[in-house]
Amino acid sequence: MNTSQISIVLFGHDARRLESRKWALNDLGYRVLTVMHLADLDRIPISPAIDLLVLCYTLSAKESAQALAHAAARWPAIKKLALVSDPAKRPSRLLGQVRLTLDGPARLLTTVSELVGYAGSSPCSHTY
Repeated sequence: MNTSQISIVLFGHDARRLESRKWALNDLGYRVLTVMHLADLDRIPISPAIDLLVLCYTLSAKESAQALAHAAARWPAIKKLALVSDPAKRPSRLLGQVRLTLDGPARLLTTVSELVGYAGSSPCSHTY
């Protein structure tokens, strides 16, 4: 593993959504881990640090708040992104240092690169 690689944790309850987002982000060169339970965050090594926590809209407001606090304690410099399916249902308590985006693949990829930078191409990508 490249220790300078940008690391992202996706947290949510829909395994298919997590895997499709993971696939897209991996393809751009990011190191991506997925978790479906708060306790799973403790299984992720503290080093190398996680750069971004992405919260899926499948989480409750309470779960999101707990994940934000837990991640910030483990990785103090972590950035946070909450995905929302409906802008009218934005979790108002999470607006502090959390960037919000509508749940859409193109918007997710753009927002991730704005927050943590561009990871480069995948080791599987080729130029012909």
